[in-house]
Amino acid sequence: MDNTGQRFGSMVLQDAPVGICIFDKDDNFVFFNKEMESISGMSSCDVIGKSLFHSIPDYTLGGKANFRQFYLDTKHSLQRSSWQNMPIITPKKGLRHQSVSLVPLFGEDGAYYGMVCYIEDTSDYFLRERGLLDKLSGFGKLESIYREVPVIVLQWSSEEGWPVLFVSENISQLGYTKEELESGKMHYIDMIHPQDRAKLLEAVCRFTLADEACFSHEYRLLRKTGEFLWVRELSLLHKDEQGKPFMFEGIILDISDKKKYEEELEKHTAELEQLNALKDLFSDIIRHDLLTPAGTIKGYVEILQEMEIDKEKLNLLKVIEASTKRLIDLIESASKYEKLNSIDEIDYYHTDLVNLFRSTLLDFTSYLQEKNITMNLSSQGPCYSNVNPLVSEVFANLLSNAVKYSPENGRIDISFLTDADTIRVTVTDQGDGIPDENKTSVFNRFKRLEKKGVKGTGLGLAIVKRIMEMHCGGYGVEDNPEGKGSVFWVTFSKAACNPDRPKAR
Repeated sequence: MDNTGQRFGSMVLQDAPVGICIFDKDDNFVFFNKEMESISGMSSCDVIGKSLFHSIPDYTLGGKANFRQFYLDTKHSLQRSSWQNMPIITPKKGLRHQSVSLVPLFGEDGAYYGMVCYIEDTSDYFLRERGLLDKLSGFGKLESIYREVPVIVLQWSSEEGWPVLFVSENISQLGYTKEELESGKMHYIDMIHPQDRAKLLEAVCRFTLADEACFSHEYRLLRKTGEFLWVRELSLLHKDEQGKPFMFEGIILDISDKKKYEEELEKHTAELEQLNALKDLFSDIIRHDLLTPAGTIKGYVEILQEMEIDKEKLNLLKVIEASTKRLIDLIESASKYEKLNSIDEIDYYHTDLVNLFRSTLLDFTSYLQEKNITMNLSSQGPCYSNVNPLVSEVFANLLSNAVKYSPENGRIDISFLTDADTIRVTVTDQGDGIPDENKTSVFNRFKRLEKKGVKGTGLGLAIVKRIMEMHCGGYGVEDNPEGKGSVFWVTFSKAACNPDRPKAR
């Protein structure tokens, strides 16, 4: 390799916008580029000559123990290894996800003598565009590194076809030789996948006209065997004194693993979208096809009850009526829950929660009278919040739950408590209470504590949970401090007292 090529390659490795570090066979650092300094918060002087496992602080690698095993496994297998989306805590940016590749190095005798590691930020899947500096690295054995490191160093002319002026020897990873490309017998564009050439040419043209500092693009390169791999090019354009482009220089990164991950993610996303659409369709069909016969049964039961005088038969009709009502409630609740899960955004309106709760109470008058339950609502005044009308479902389900589990002649207390920022609504009953181990799970769908004589769908509190999550509010249940029973609570953000002004967000 001539001095120019070696100096250029050294500069690229040192100032590449991906972290590159190299270890000897004893796991000591022998190279640590600027991006690794940025990721770790340490300078190369802090780590060169020191052990990998004693130099990196705990805060740097979120999965330090796992990374150690990853490194040791690669060293044992002597095969290139990749780890997508490894969490790393960087001093400046906090938690970031990185793509880490480890490449074992071998001497001319085939013996292992070190490891190359390169780290690329995959949190936003792009390389920061920044200039490459003109400083030299004092690290030797660059030719060995070029052969093994997963970064191909290139210089190519801006002439038609992009003749290659210099390429690092690790171009052999694609099946080509350094001599093949630098001889001029083939140009760089010959390596680019035919379907990507026009798009890449267009991108390069826009780049040269925009006079930007750094060019970055993703495309496919052809191996000599005809197969392809995805790469990302990061390069600089050099212009002559007249401002005419004459040469590109840069690095080519293998991103095949990332592309494969993205393709699998897109495939799974499409499958999930299809399944969600089928689920919604199935839910609508079930709701329609079940509600129609259930409604018919309910109607005929009411007619038979008016016609029948035999007490035994009337009791049987009441059982049918109760079961039919429970079936209809279950279908309606299940449909409502599925619809809520398909909603991503809702409108919010300036609402007095106390007034909304009082309106909801009117629907429970007959149920309260049947069990002779006393209802007390206490509030120091209006409580305004920006909510969606769906909140009435929260209040209705909390009331329904309290009525179902309250004994006859019992009492249900509703309280509105406020502080500077929050409104807390509590519904307190005198039922049997809820064991501590079930206080969280009761908000899961179809989770209902068994109690003789109590009928329910197991979806009421799941609906409460979903609506409160949509409002970024809190929810929970506690023991009744006055004795037997439970206190269900939800919290809302407090808003100014201006009920005439609607608000959406």
